[in-house]
Amino acid sequence: MFHRSFHPAIWIVALSALLLGSTARDASGQAAENRFANPGFEMGQDGWYLAKAEGTKADFRVDDAEAAEGRHSVKIAIGQVKEWGAQFGQGIKAGEKGKTYTFAVLAKSTGGPVRADLQIERRAKPHERAARTDPYTLAKDKWTEMHVTFTVEKDFPQGWFAYINCAQPNCEFRADMFRLYEGAYVPYEKQAQEDAAAEGVRLFDTNKSSPSPLSGGEIAKREGWTAIPEDTTAHEFKGDVVFANRKIAVVLRKKGTGAELYSSGRSGWTRRALLAPPSDPPTVLSTISISENNPGEVAVKALDNKGTGLRVSLKIGQMFVETAPLGQTQGLRMEAPCRFAVLPDFFADDIVLDAQELPVSQVEVPGDNFLLHLLGGGEAIAMAVSNTREKDFRALLAGEKEGRQILASDIHYGKDGKVWVALLDEPAIWHMRNIAKEDKNKVIQLDWAMPFPAQWRVDWRRDNDLTDSWEMIAELPDGKFLKHGWFGGASTIPADRKKWTSVLGRFEYPCWVDKSGRGRLQPLKEALTFVGPAVLYPINRVKETPLDRLTVVDIIRETLGVGPCEYILDVQSQQLTYKGRATCGVRDTLNPIYEKKQQKQKKAEIEKALQDVVIFVTYIRGRIEEYVTWGHDMLKYLDGQKKTHPELAEVIAEMEGLTRDIDAKYAEKKDKIKTPAYVADLCNKFRAEVMDYEGADALERCKKITAAFVEVGGNQDHLVGDCRVAAKRLRQRAGLAMAKDPRVSEIAKEIRKRTTEIMRNPASYEAPRY
Repeated sequence: MFHRSFHPAIWIVALSALLLGSTARDASGQAAENRFANPGFEMGQDGWYLAKAEGTKADFRVDDAEAAEGRHSVKIAIGQVKEWGAQFGQGIKAGEKGKTYTFAVLAKSTGGPVRADLQIERRAKPHERAARTDPYTLAKDKWTEMHVTFTVEKDFPQGWFAYINCAQPNCEFRADMFRLYEGAYVPYEKQAQEDAAAEGVRLFDTNKSSPSPLSGGEIAKREGWTAIPEDTTAHEFKGDVVFANRKIAVVLRKKGTGAELYSSGRSGWTRRALLAPPSDPPTVLSTISISENNPGEVAVKALDNKGTGLRVSLKIGQMFVETAPLGQTQGLRMEAPCRFAVLPDFFADDIVLDAQELPVSQVEVPGDNFLLHLLGGGEAIAMAVSNTREKDFRALLAGEKEGRQILASDIHYGKDGKVWVALLDEPAIWHMRNIAKEDKNKVIQLDWAMPFPAQWRVDWRRDNDLTDSWEMIAELPDGKFLKHGWFGGASTIPADRKKWTSVLGRFEYPCWVDKSGRGRLQPLKEALTFVGPAVLYPINRVKETPLDRLTVVDIIRETLGVGPCEYILDVQSQQLTYKGRATCGVRDTLNPIYEKKQQKQKKAEIEKALQDVVIFVTYIRGRIEEYVTWGHDMLKYLDGQKKTHPELAEVIAEMEGLTRDIDAKYAEKKDKIKTPAYVADLCNKFRAEVMDYEGADALERCKKITAAFVEVGGNQDHLVGDCRVAAKRLRQRAGLAMAKDPRVSEIAKEIRKRTTEIMRNPASYEAPRY
């Protein structure tokens, strides 16, 4: 690590600190904005770019082999160099004319000395420079902070490209913690110490036990409390135990039944949740001991008179606590009353539990690592993350009609298990709007404005009680819309919001954020009927997401770690696959060639298109056959379960019906999708009768065969999309069946496991995300 002289606690840096980097503070003590996104590479290489002069050989890689701070840094390798060499950096918002800024980066060589400098230039021609350092010499055994402080002398409306420049051939170096902020230079080491002190965790003895939960004002004022000195672990508490950082406070009252969690928001400190071992009636965790006590982490053990309880810890800057079981504790009960609980699904559609639609006292739902309780009227989310899937979640319910709530959820620990509970506290962090049948195709302006840019997910309720999950698109200044990709990148949707997928055909995208940031919905006119509560929340961050705002995926990444997070979300297998060239693309390549009578000059291009179309059709047909075989295997499994569990025949029959949708769709289109051999024969016919033909009807002959290609391709595209929809519906229905009847649990889990397997590595035409 970089800060060798620091207290060990300061090694523990929360996501917010890692993302923001340490920067100077303004007059109010608030950290100045760092204009770099992902400055410490904790989110991988998102946002970063390597520019190379023509003929220069260079690349970069983000890894965890070494870092100045946090877990990751970037390694830049340069081989052959031409002209100005390589520039590694990021496009950022330009500073304001007349103001003073500092650009600083930590860097070191991985071998011999490396000469490099920092530069900032206009992102468009002319590439005028706003700032530049003299060259630095980077050594192998020392992180050097390159830096420059400058005053902006002119406006840069196109923004800046801020970067490390190196024109030394055959060298390699690392960089970390990019900072660009308003103000004078403050060394990273000094600022990191100040940040750690400001964001650190403190432990208190209230000196008087409270019979009821503390108010937000008591948490804020801390009157009469005693701060427990750092590293003291043998303190005997006279009152209640409180430990807090800037974002979360944890209270363990002597007469309490668990750890009470408070979040710090715009309205001050607010009690959001109670964490305790599942017990009816609850037991008092009256014995408290300190495990850790320093600014980096405070951890305590709380036990009842039988030695059962929890270990609860809070680290610097974090907006979540980590819990682990003690004694015979098997799980964690998160008491956070709400109407809606959401189980985010990163393969298909979420499961949304609505307390008003669940008449039973408790339900079991799939334990897929993540669970959200949507609190209050939209101002907070309590999120539980588990590192095990051994058992299902159990939700406990009570109340009548509009007052009915999910009171708590039980999460199983499992072997060596941990459960983290995060509090996202922000006005409008989630929102609900009831959709009526009469709203179909109507534009609805929500009483909700996006509190910060992110990938916001809308969970629509359908007329068959299933959920359809969509990501909102964002209106651009020119009237078009930006659709953020799930794994980086983005696409543009035209101003009329019209889009095409193999499943829905052509439709108007139904959920978006307008130019003013206000949310709008337009339930689909055809194909799907939305009715009931539509719920939205921030599922993932985008490049524009403020660095101090977190989304669901951020919490998963920070609690489980980047590697386990990528594994659980199965990121690699969710990337769209594409082989060959789509039939419509082949048509649009070949028809113009014959229209312009260029077939002799472009013979190689024609041959490549014919080869590509066979590859494409063969690939999509193979994917269809995978679904069909999978469906037959699923039916065999369900038939066996029906014989073993005759008491579950009704629900199993429903699962069979959903599975048979694949065969039904296949039978409907079997004659229309033909076979890859049929398309290969068409290609051979094209080669024999069209390839070199220059007669007056050459274009007509070409169009006849390309139209046959498109007919096959179009039907295949629709069919593979229909197969995926059938698997998605089966997956979600199985999860909901558990909520209605716990006896279905094992069957439902097996169904969901199998649907995950078939939905991995989707073809692009499956339309896995609308």
